[in-house]
Parts: sequence; C-alpha cells; structure tokens
Amino acid sequence: MRQLLIPALFLALAAAACVPREQYQALEVERNYYRNQIALADSLADQQAISSYDEVGDSGAELTRRIRQVEALTATNVSLNNSYQALKTRYEELLSQSQSLLTTSGNEVSDLQASLAERTTAISQREEELRALEVDLMAREEAIARIEGDYAPAGGGAPQSYGSAGSAPQPYGAAGYQPTTLSAGQNAALQINEIQNDVSSLLGAYPAGGYRLTNEGNQLRVSLNPSMLTDDGFTVSRTGQRVLQSLAGVLRNHPAAEVSVIGHTGNAGGNALRAYEDSSDKAINVAQQLITFGVNPRKVTVAAKGFYDPVSNGISQADQTANQRTELLISVFEY
Repeated sequence: MRQLLIPALFLALAAAACVPREQYQALEVERNYYRNQIALADSLADQQAISSYDEVGDSGAELTRRIRQVEALTATNVSLNNSYQALKTRYEELLSQSQSLLTTSGNEVSDLQASLAERTTAISQREEELRALEVDLMAREEAIARIEGDYAPAGGGAPQSYGSAGSAPQPYGAAGYQPTTLSAGQNAALQINEIQNDVSSLLGAYPAGGYRLTNEGNQLRVSLNPSMLTDDGFTVSRTGQRVLQSLAGVLRNHPAAEVSVIGHTGNAGGNALRAYEDSSDKAINVAQQLITFGVNPRKVTVAAKGFYDPVSNGISQADQTANQRTELLISVFEY
C-alpha cells in the first residue's frame, strides 16, 4: 500500500505547484490522511504478524503435547500387543497339548476296542470249533455204533473165529485181543457218514427246501438251490458265502475228502452252448469261494452240465429253479 501512496503524493505536490493555496491545503490534509492510513496499516500488519507468531508458538506447544500423547499411546499399544501375542502363544500351546492328550486317549481307546474285538472274535471262533468238534465226535460215535451193529453176530450167539470151531472171542482189552480192521471202502463210508452228519447239522439252520443231501455210499451229493447261493444267478451272495464257509470248514476237518462242484442250468433258452457256459461260470464262482475259505485247491474240481442233467422235465418256474442247482459231490479217497 505504501508503494501506491508515494506516487500519489508526488502527483499531488506536482499539482500543488500549479493550484491555488486552498487546493494546496486540501491536498496537504489529504496527504496527512493517507500518512495516517499508512501508519495504521503498518501497525495492523505488525500486530497481525505478532499474533501469527504467537499462534505458531501456541500450535507448536500443542503439537509437541499431542506428539507426546501419541508416543505414550503408541507405547501402550505396543505393550498391549506384546501381552496379547504372549497370551495367544500360551493359548495355542495349551490347545496343542489338549489335542495331543485327546488324540492319545482316543488312540488308546481304539486300541483297547480293537483288542477286545479280536479277543471276542477269537473266543467265538473257539466256540465254533468246539461245537464242530462236539458234533464230529457225536457223528463218529453214531457211525461206530452203526458199524458195530452191522458186524454184530445174528441170534446172539458167540461168533466163531475163522478156521477154528467153538473158540470164544476175546473181550475188549484182554490179552491177545485184535480189533477188527476196516477195509478202505468201509473207512471211506464211515467218513462219508461223518461228513453227512456235519453238513446236515450246519444246513439245518436254512430252509429245508433250499438243499438236498444224498448219500450214495462212497460219496455225498449236496444239492443247493440258487436261493442258497446267489441273488442274480451267478455272483455268490452273502448268504451263499456263509453257507460255503461252513461247508469249507467241514471239508477242512476231513483232509481225505475231495469235492467236485457241478453247475446246472434250466432249459428256458434252449441254447446248449450258453447253458454250458452259464453253468460253468456258476461252478467256478462256488469253487473259488471254497478255496478262499481254506479248502485245498488240489481237492477241488469244477464241472458243468448245462441243462443235460435236469431233476425235473417241467417248464414251470419252480421246475426251472430246481434245475438251476449247484451240486457239491463229496468223496473220500479210499486208503
């Protein structure tokens, strides 16, 4: 503002030289007025500068105070964060220890349960073995009783020894007593009887119409209907697996026994080649199950007859089902 007023004064002085006195005085008054305005303006500017300096000083102190507060809050926040991290680490350690203890306890419980299940299974197997031995013992006693009855002398008279007249037989256990020796055929027939008793006992739990046993003297024919072995005509069902597992146990108890698995089909389709293939597949599946359950593979043979050996010549569904049987022909090697 001062730079603007100075030229104005010069102009006023220059004009005063050319104007009357009254105008000069008016100009002088005007000059003084502008001087006062300049001084006042300078004073206001100085005062404003001082005020601004004071405000800056106050703001600096406030800023310093606030910075200190922020630093204090930051330190507190850092301390709290460190405490939180420590607590979190401790919590994770305790959680890991708890999980480890739970895992260990769970494994111990699982091991105990598995051990209990194994012992229960072993006891059940022992019980089944004892029952099988009991049945086998009873069958042997019955077979011996039948053989003794067959060889008992008729009429109650004392038997005569071969080549001598009137000689009395020696009692059992007496000196010189010689037990009667069975022939190979008699021994085989005895074992077939035992096997028949065992098979009859284990199949007694199933419907009577699902199987048929035929003692042919030196061999036992076990005829099983499709309902006993399969659900679809070929694949062995769970029921069939249980039946074959039981039959395999009987065969294992008689090492001299051999089995031929013979498959049969009905004559519904009339295709002989297809019937032969179907009956062969059925017999192979049954033989594989027997071998899986422990029967010696050398004692198992497979045969198939298609529809050439029917048990019924009818055309009803019942007749066809009867013809779709699977036979186990059990024989004993004569020695």
